[in-house]
Amino acid sequence: RIMNLLLYLFLSFINFDMNSQEKNYFYEIKKFDENYSNKAIVSRFVHSVGFRYYWATEGLRNEDLKYKPSDSGINTRETLEHIYGLSIMIHNGFHNKEIERSRSYPDLSYDELRQGTLDFLENTVILLENYSGDDFDNSKVIFGKQKYDIYNLFHGPISDALYHIGQVVSYRRSSGNPIPKGVNHFMGIYMGKPREWFRRVKYLKSYVF
Repeated sequence: RIMNLLLYLFLSFINFDMNSQEKNYFYEIKKFDENYSNKAIVSRFVHSVGFRYYWATEGLRNEDLKYKPSDSGINTRETLEHIYGLSIMIHNGFHNKEIERSRSYPDLSYDELRQGTLDFLENTVILLENYSGDDFDNSKVIFGKQKYDIYNLFHGPISDALYHIGQVVSYRRSSGNPIPKGVNHFMGIYMGKPREWFRRVKYLKSYVF
């Protein structure tokens, strides 16, 4: 009996350790330089978008993707396609590249859609960490021959992405699959796995002793 419990404890530890090693870039808000420079603020802001998106889309089911609040609205899958397009705008805007995007991406699987959005945001954060003052001055949001100031990204696609990420959170709650417990948006961390681990240890201690 005790050997079985020890085996369960060991396997739980291995599973927990593997999960820890395979954390996505946006699993939590990473440590940034403790300053308030332009690039520090902007890179953290974009990282926050990725963090919220990661947990808003973690563990979505097919029925969640099909959910929509009304017949005239769009469903969760279509909302994620829109966020994907916004991530292209954010990425290309800071990279000073022309923005080319589609209104929908039906050919992408859900996994491709999600990973693509996370990749665009991650590449943007990494770029911003090496941004200079000249980069902020010279980079433009480019649509064909039209060029706009980079600050349009903040009240444009970045704010829009946060708005629609909130919709995804609301939709999945309505379809019976709320975001994982333990996501702390204020601290930018996930507290679920450690709590589950300590719950298991507490249970085993009481069971064995």
